[in-house]
Amino acid sequence: MGNPEHVPAGKYAMKVLENLKKSNPELADKIMKNIVSKEANVRAVLDKVVSKEVDAGFVYRTDAYVEKDKVRVIKIPEEINVVPEYPIEVLKDSDDKEAGQEFVKFVLSKEGQEILAKYGFISPIENPQPYESKKIGGEIVVYAAASLTDAFKEIGKEFEKKTGCKVKLLFASSGSLRQRIEGGAVGGESGADVFASASLKHMNILKKEGFVDNYSIFAKNELVVITAK
Repeated sequence: MGNPEHVPAGKYAMKVLENLKKSNPELADKIMKNIVSKEANVRAVLDKVVSKEVDAGFVYRTDAYVEKDKVRVIKIPEEINVVPEYPIEVLKDSDDKEAGQEFVKFVLSKEGQEILAKYGFISPIENPQPYESKKIGGEIVVYAAASLTDAFKEIGKEFEKKTGCKVKLLFASSGSLRQRIEGGAVGGESGADVFASASLKHMNILKKEGFVDNYSIFAKNELVVITAK
């Protein structure tokens, strides 16, 4: 599982186990005793299951989709599962707020939501509107949760085509990205202009600390258990 201190998928897995303990404490304790690693991000959990270093792992259904030919998916009962929400926002000290805001608009648009859906994400937006192309040029840096890797790579390419604005992407656990932002990695050549998190917790911390004014929910996900085929 992911490290619950930094990795939202790990935090959600612990919440699932807490919920399970209420109805089946014996099974919950058995699973807890068999947790052998706490990874730096959810993709590392996926890799360990695919390589058969571990028997099973908690990942998002979107991660399982990436390796659907190599893993079996075990659905977690709805009554104990959680539905992670993904927030996105432009950093207040971004070097290019206009381009950052356009990127957020694209993610929330019909085109952005269709790309996310292609990778298994659930849209929280009813009737998203088409994106109105706008040539802006320049370059932005987007910090995004590891579970967004494939979807955001495609979104970045499509955004570049429509706007002429280059998108540099950095993927890691939401917690570690938040810590980079708190350490001053905002704007400049490698600092974030936009942050897309897999957890409301990390975005709310940044909001409280004054790094963002507000945020939009752009996707939802679902936790599953995977085993290697």
